[in-house]
Amino acid sequence: MPHFVIDCSENIIELKSPEEIIQRVYDTAESTELFDKGDIKVRINPFKYYTIGNSKDDFIHIFANIMEGRSTSQKSNLSKRID
Repeated sequence: MPHFVIDCSENIIELKSPEEIIQRVYDTAESTELFDKGDIKVRINPFKYYTIGNSKDDFIHIFANIMEGRSTSQKSNLSKRID
């Protein structure tokens, strides 16, 4: 059962709604056909307080926790498709 955790600056969810971001990650993961329908979990953590190189530049980072059973090539393809 894959879990996708999205960390982002709070400003990101002002550009796109949390639901839209979550759905896009979900749809992309589902389109790979690596996972059963309904098994994909996605959540988002917007951060108000952070620093990146002593700046407040926006960021988005997606962490994927995937159980064994997928090849390195499959994982790489999934990573490239989630943008």
